[in-house]
Amino acid sequence: MKTRVQPHLRVGDGDVEKHVIITGNPDRVPIIASRMKNPEEVSRYRGLVTYRAYTPKGVPVTISGTGMGVASTHICIEELSRLGCEVIIRLGSCGGIDPLVKAGDVVVPTACVRDERASLNYAPMGYPAVASPRWFLALHESILQLLPPERVHAGVNWTSDIYYVNPALNQLDLWTRARVKSVEMESSLLFTFAQTRGLEAAAILSCDGNLHGAQKTEQAQEDEETGEQNPLLVEAIAKSLDAVVMAIDKMEESK
Repeated sequence: MKTRVQPHLRVGDGDVEKHVIITGNPDRVPIIASRMKNPEEVSRYRGLVTYRAYTPKGVPVTISGTGMGVASTHICIEELSRLGCEVIIRLGSCGGIDPLVKAGDVVVPTACVRDERASLNYAPMGYPAVASPRWFLALHESILQLLPPERVHAGVNWTSDIYYVNPALNQLDLWTRARVKSVEMESSLLFTFAQTRGLEAAAILSCDGNLHGAQKTEQAQEDEETGEQNPLLVEAIAKSLDAVVMAIDKMEESK
């Protein structure tokens, strides 16, 4: 029988490994786990799915779906941290802001603009949201072994808690001039949370379009092909997972 069961993820003692991969889409969790060894479902509750799987070198990893945005991500990383995780890697998607960041490219953020309010629960806005340096380097080095360098970008990411932006309040031009690489909805919370809790965190993001050009939009009909079926994006997501697994094995081996 499980003990210390968390109210939303329904994970308990012994369910959460030292290394955790989080992803926004819960449907992606079993797919990620299936690309590793011995995948098993640990819990499924309220649309939140958690698996365990093993890297090629046998390192156990927890894979957990957070849902979209900082609100649900906040709940998930709190509950995962209470059960002993030490490293949280966000495997997610983003939109390009730098015109050079195109669909199918990968962004490894060094830090994030904190344009969301959930991270204020952990530190005032003046506190920087920075990736753990050694995990940023490990992810960046790994993805460069798997994709051409022109498809890999490193730099500042903009985390916003708004998806459908009021045009009158859109800050896209501001962050473009500031040379921000990408935008998404979770990483600044993760980085701030990890730093203030003594954990390590990093992110690797597959670009599904650029806000200055082609991006996800309404489909005219249900059977219309979506941007998520772009072969370059599918490849980027798969290679990003491979990079995370490589980085975990490398970091464990170097101890």
